Amino acid sequence: MTQATTLTALEQLIRNGRARFPAPLQAVYEDDRRKFMEFSARTLLPRTIIGYNLFLPIDIWLLPKTAWLTLALHLAVVTPFMVYGAFLVRREPRPAIRDTVMAFIPILITLQIMLIFRFNTGQNAWSYQYLAILVMVYTNISQTLGLRFAWLASAGTALLYIAAILTSAAPEPVKIVSCVLMLSAGYLSLESKAALERGNRNHFLRRHRERLQRYEAEDVASRDALTGLSNRRHLDERIESIWSNPTPDAQKIAFVMIDIDHFKLFNDEYGHLAGDLCLKRVAGAISSVLRGQDDLAVRFGGEEFVLLLPHANLETAIQIAERVRRSIETLAIPHEHSPTVHCVTASLGVAAGSAAQEASTLIIAADEALYAAKRAGRNQVCPPFMSLEPKPAKLRHPAGSQASK
Repeated sequence: MTQATTLTALEQLIRNGRARFPAPLQAVYEDDRRKFMEFSARTLLPRTIIGYNLFLPIDIWLLPKTAWLTLALHLAVVTPFMVYGAFLVRREPRPAIRDTVMAFIPILITLQIMLIFRFNTGQNAWSYQYLAILVMVYTNISQTLGLRFAWLASAGTALLYIAAILTSAAPEPVKIVSCVLMLSAGYLSLESKAALERGNRNHFLRRHRERLQRYEAEDVASRDALTGLSNRRHLDERIESIWSNPTPDAQKIAFVMIDIDHFKLFNDEYGHLAGDLCLKRVAGAISSVLRGQDDLAVRFGGEEFVLLLPHANLETAIQIAERVRRSIETLAIPHEHSPTVHCVTASLGVAAGSAAQEASTLIIAADEALYAAKRAGRNQVCPPFMSLEPKPAKLRHPAGSQASK
């Protein structure tokens, strides 16, 4: 998961109760909201469509004079648009498009109600038009519109309703009561909508905080505390993942074993604090040559490191290993007592194969290549020289720091 914000920033947002999020966090919130909108499209909108059309017999019974118009607006205009809105939400459009379509639904229903109202007169017509107020309340309380679009939908609904009422032949008391009821319903339902929105956003912040805390805990558990590289546990997990679910790309995979030359001499001469700093800088040099997120750099133990290189044949892996070697040597960390050169260097062994072979076999092959590089004079890369045929073997556990290498 891409981290949209930090835990500290999240805590600040929760304490302040801010309604506005930074853009990256807002994108995560919108993604969560999109999922809820999809759920709404599957459940709430179909119920809304059914509930809306259940009023059709009441419309015809109250105002039989315009039954033909009622049928036409219900079945040929409003209902198809609502079905289209449900389909559009499922297709995951941009939030602005999605909310604009959803906000237009209550306006369209209000237009239908007020149009039928204007074609009728009398007590039944004056009672019928109050259905528009119900539409306003339902939209703000039950629909999943964001607050800004809820305000736009409410404003459009209220203006349309008030314009139709004030220009109708209804008695003045009916006009006054109707306008007051619509404005009151709009204000109260929007206040409830705002409170619900604040609660939803605060709940999102707390859930996102829990996610980040979990990811950070998992990250800490999978990383070496000193160098920040992955640890043996993470390497085992990646090996399990690749070897249990092999893909066509996994037909090419390589390991590179890396060992800092004469590291025990370095520690003896400069001290363990300098040794720790050396390990950190070497880890940074190794990380700098990784090709992307698929490559994995691991502190294997002590001064030993491993690269796991998916989608890499032997030639590619040797090229990467050589870049690592040069990158470490370029650090020019002084090592006056090194028999190789007077700076920190590393020896590297490479093995390549596929997920059809045991991972332990490839690691052992890379380890043997590393020893060959040491015997050849160190500060060099050596390709594997042994057969990669699978054979019973266990991963060599690094004994301490293997400082004697």
